[in-house]
Amino acid sequence: MAAYNQEKYIEKSINSILEQSFSDFELVIVNDGSTDDTVAIVESFSDDRIRLMHNAGNRGLIFTRNRLLDIARGKYIAILDADDIAYHDRLKHQYQFLRKNPDVVLCGGHANIIDEHNRATGAQLRVPVDNTVNMFMLFGNPFVNSTTMFRTESFKAIGGYQEYEISEDYDLFIRMSNGQKVANLDETLIDYRVHSNNTSALHLAIRLENEQRIISSLRSMMGVSVDEFSLKIHFELFSWHLNKDHLTNYANLLSELKLANRISKTYDSNRFERFLFDKWCAILLSDQVNGLYLKWYFNPALFSLSYFNLKKMRKALKNSIKNVF
Repeated sequence: MAAYNQEKYIEKSINSILEQSFSDFELVIVNDGSTDDTVAIVESFSDDRIRLMHNAGNRGLIFTRNRLLDIARGKYIAILDADDIAYHDRLKHQYQFLRKNPDVVLCGGHANIIDEHNRATGAQLRVPVDNTVNMFMLFGNPFVNSTTMFRTESFKAIGGYQEYEISEDYDLFIRMSNGQKVANLDETLIDYRVHSNNTSALHLAIRLENEQRIISSLRSMMGVSVDEFSLKIHFELFSWHLNKDHLTNYANLLSELKLANRISKTYDSNRFERFLFDKWCAILLSDQVNGLYLKWYFNPALFSLSYFNLKKMRKALKNSIKNVF
């Protein structure tokens, strides 16, 4: 748990860990130069499972989290931000999952969103839970960082977090998933707090810039072009800010990834090509690309009859009819 000026929320976060149904853990809290009562609140706990460490001043989140490279003693590392709340069985379920699946290096789960007053907003952060989690990395971060648990040896093997401010977790998960299995549990693990001081909200421009850098690296890994226009089209899919006039470009991008994967064999071809077709259908059915004719679904570079089930057919027909009337 990295902590910088979290006096308002950290007590609830700490209690949510100390009250876990799984009790064999240490809670490492790194104070990143807090100037409020964060440290006093942490020190008010008498539980010997808490290890409080201090940075020499405010060094930032990446430096603080990378201290785990030196101080983590457990076989697994679970992340919880100092303003979020873990559910009672969170650690137990993730620990059991990783024990039963030794080939999986990282797992996460869903999150419910709460506000700064601990009130449920009714919104959720839902993550993919099937075998497409690795593939999903191409179009977004498939993990809620504060729900993740990963193997310490895997974290250390890739050198921890790199300098992708605000997007350091996304970059970490990509590198950790390279040639390894990652997964999400189909259950809600935490309350994720949204408030005016959220790091992501304050540094949107930096996050967008670093996400574009990460996409460029992903495309290079896949062996596809990284020219400015291709990156622009890819980022529209990543951010889901779609342009109806770019449909042909989206189809070309997905086709390019399909062909590149047949050469690189990064992903299982059948699963990946079904995943790309599902992405294509999601584009066509989105509110931003609304009311298109059925013919678009049958793009020869992406379509396979085995992918087009009855449910997809009904949606496609409904969408096409809406365009006519």
